[in-house]
Amino acid sequence: MSPIPFFYTNQMLQYNMGQSHPMKPERLSMVKNLLQDYDLFDKELALYTPAPASVADIEAIHTPDFITALQSCESGQPRVDVRKYGFMTADNPLFEGIYSASMLYTGASLDAAQAVLDGEPAAVNISGGLHHAHAGRAAGFCVLNDCAAAIHRLRQKYRRVAYVDIDVHHGDGVQELFFSDPSVLTISIHENGRTLYPGTGSASEIGVNDGEGTSVNINIAAKASDEIWLQAWRSAAITILRDYNPEAIVLQMGADAHALDPLAHLMLTAQGWLKAVQDIINQGKPLVLLGGGGYNLATVTRMWTLATALVAGVELDNAVPQKSTFRKHEAFLRDVDEFLPSSSEYEYAAAKTRAFSVELEHNLREYYHIGRGSHNRIS
Repeated sequence: MSPIPFFYTNQMLQYNMGQSHPMKPERLSMVKNLLQDYDLFDKELALYTPAPASVADIEAIHTPDFITALQSCESGQPRVDVRKYGFMTADNPLFEGIYSASMLYTGASLDAAQAVLDGEPAAVNISGGLHHAHAGRAAGFCVLNDCAAAIHRLRQKYRRVAYVDIDVHHGDGVQELFFSDPSVLTISIHENGRTLYPGTGSASEIGVNDGEGTSVNINIAAKASDEIWLQAWRSAAITILRDYNPEAIVLQMGADAHALDPLAHLMLTAQGWLKAVQDIINQGKPLVLLGGGGYNLATVTRMWTLATALVAGVELDNAVPQKSTFRKHEAFLRDVDEFLPSSSEYEYAAAKTRAFSVELEHNLREYYHIGRGSHNRIS
């Protein structure tokens, strides 16, 4: 197996919304350094410096007025009022170099998609996965929607592309952009919107017009553990993926469903979450892997290191190498213990998640072999 392309440069750390902002750029360098500590580069991974996206690349995703507004923000002092474009908020503050930094992480996702188009079985960009960006508005720490840009690039060759989002937050921006497009299947597994941002992604959101049936939202109740999450995931996502039969997959691997992440309420372990990554790899499709959420530096580093090694076909020693500076955070990659809610919390989370799954089965059973009465209209 040839080395898997891994797109990274320290210039990615310039996507920096400030010391008090939850999304810390150093998580990217921590992952790259830990992979290096495991000696994965050159043999299992090939390190590439990405190129920034072009304006033409993002014009396929974003509105002209939004692009113009973003360009005006490059100095950190916009020439016009950009609040209507989602900037100058607590989630999306301005910073010097915001346009260049956004074009770079988007370019890295485009480069990963291009590597797959050129014949690589998989490619990785951990700086990507910024799934909340809308066509004309920044949102949820996300400026440009690199996920959509990567999908758009893959569609130059592949007739059917699946976007799979395992971030704890609903992948609303990507869903919105492809809501009526039958050539793109979007699957998002996320904490239910009644308890978490962005408040969207109910089981009833299944697409419109020609795209009806190609938006899939797997809702998970707060306090859900590995067992509950994986049961909901496997009862829907894998069956639907097989029925849809995409020619390529984009995986947004947000790591914020972990129990120790400060911005959500699920109770997953690193190894529980990793089973979903393995399920996607097992589909045997050309695969673009992107980053996403993850706001506990130690857990996101461990999870993305494990996932990157997995796609490269390597099982890493659980003990972090003695030479690694990451040992000041954690000594092991996998969680020692399962994070379990109280019995009452577990019962409620299991029952609520099952109810969400039943609703999803009801809404999609005429399109896929999910629940009773399936006859798979998506072909």
